Amino acid sequence: MIRIAAFLALLVAACSGETCTDPAITPSAYTTSDAVISSESVFIVELSLACANGAQSVTLYADVNGRQFPVTRGQDVGKYQVSWSLPHKQASSGTYQVKFFDEESYSALRKAQRNNEDVKSIEPLFSVNIDHRGVWNGPWVATEVVAALMGILVYYMAFTAKNTIQA
Repeated sequence: MIRIAAFLALLVAACSGETCTDPAITPSAYTTSDAVISSESVFIVELSLACANGAQSVTLYADVNGRQFPVTRGQDVGKYQVSWSLPHKQASSGTYQVKFFDEESYSALRKAQRNNEDVKSIEPLFSVNIDHRGVWNGPWVATEVVAALMGILVYYMAFTAKNTIQA
């Protein structure tokens, strides 16, 4: 019985994430810029995290406009990534604030959401601002239409030149 209790205590300790104090981050971000070749706008945030207390297995969650996403841990120590997608019409241009929470603050956030309490009072571990410039929907006029109009114009000019020469 003592062995089972010790094993369970070890399992809980191994599964729980560490707490990060005084995080130092180096973020990078990507957002979709071309709506012609994609059906949704994709947002990807990658970051390097270094904690003052040396924590390396920090479990993180991201919150973007009230939607939560799990943050994946990379193969390298301290590397994390979160991504999400939105339809192009919902992904307006502007700055998106991504709030990152550790397990403790994330559970407080979820509890506040369940109880309809103010979630603004819960401080994230850190946050990253992403600048999304919107998506390009392609040229206003398709190149096939421009080529067809140019062909019709050249034909018209040749036809009128032929008629003036023959007259």
